[in-house]
Amino acid sequence: MRNQKGFTLIELIIVIVVLGILAVTAAPQFFNFSGDARTSTVKGLKGNIQGAYQTVYAKAAVEGSLGATGSVESIDTVYGYPAATDAGIGEASNIDSQDWDTLEVAGTPNKYYVSPEGYTQPATAGDPLAESDYTSGNCYAVYSETSSADAAPVVTAETSGC
Repeated sequence: MRNQKGFTLIELIIVIVVLGILAVTAAPQFFNFSGDARTSTVKGLKGNIQGAYQTVYAKAAVEGSLGATGSVESIDTVYGYPAATDAGIGEASNIDSQDWDTLEVAGTPNKYYVSPEGYTQPATAGDPLAESDYTSGNCYAVYSETSSADAAPVVTAETSGC
């Protein structure tokens, strides 16, 4: 009689298959690939907006168009910086409505919210998007327009909900 030591080939294959199934089902719990992608996209958008407003301001300064309202190459400006509108910072940073949800909020300062398309949903289905829909989703970039000639716009990105 032989004394068997170790595993048979079939036992080894079964263990490998079971471990593979566990790894495939558990991996999405540990790795949030879509959330990381949205976070990177929103942070990239923030950088894009910052670069766009600096470029527009430089062009406005060269043209001497630093007044309270104006236009530089069909981009609406406020004190030389893009306005917080689709025709302002939206145009300057080439924000495409097929890829992004945008919202213009009038106030002091005026704000322009941008989030990945379809990510921000209205509180009530069928309603238009509101500022609270963006802030509750916590996955957006916001451009706050300058309110004086002495200050630059502020761009922030909130990614805790992405």
